[in-house]
Amino acid sequence: MNFKLLIASLALFAGTAQANTISTTIRIDDAPINQTVGYVNFDVTTGGFFNIYANSSLLDGLDPFIYLFKRPASEASLIEFDDNDGFANNAFIDRDLLIGNYVLAVSGVKFSLNEAINGYNGSINFLTDGDVDVKISSIKGVANFANPSAVPVPAAAWLFGSALLGFAGFRRKSV
Repeated sequence: MNFKLLIASLALFAGTAQANTISTTIRIDDAPINQTVGYVNFDVTTGGFFNIYANSSLLDGLDPFIYLFKRPASEASLIEFDDNDGFANNAFIDRDLLIGNYVLAVSGVKFSLNEAINGYNGSINFLTDGDVDVKISSIKGVANFANPSAVPVPAAAWLFGSALLGFAGFRRKSV
């Protein structure tokens, strides 16, 4: 009996120690796509301590720089930024995040707050094109990529309302 209790306890402990992680790769390229700043929209559904990490390979010649905002990105919604101050090919933010909507602005080299908000980093050129891997993880918190609604809410309400009116009109003709 004690052996079963020990196994159950270990299984429970192992299950709670797993981190919630989401990750993506952002292409930083001045031409032809002109994506000099990339964005990662994510929602925190369970608050906790999060590790936000961006890195690139040495071959790309990038030294990622990141800005974390409460969504939407603006000067007032800036939470934190990081460059790791050096040629370490990474940037990271470790902090508590509450339930809410966030956006991470990512670029391959240092860029200003205005460039992060406006989506253009003038320092990107063919020498600084490459991929930046972004990983957001937490032991207790839960984050998911933010998926835009397939049908915007006002359009959905309009469609639903017109369908109800159509059913009401159809019902009157049937009676």
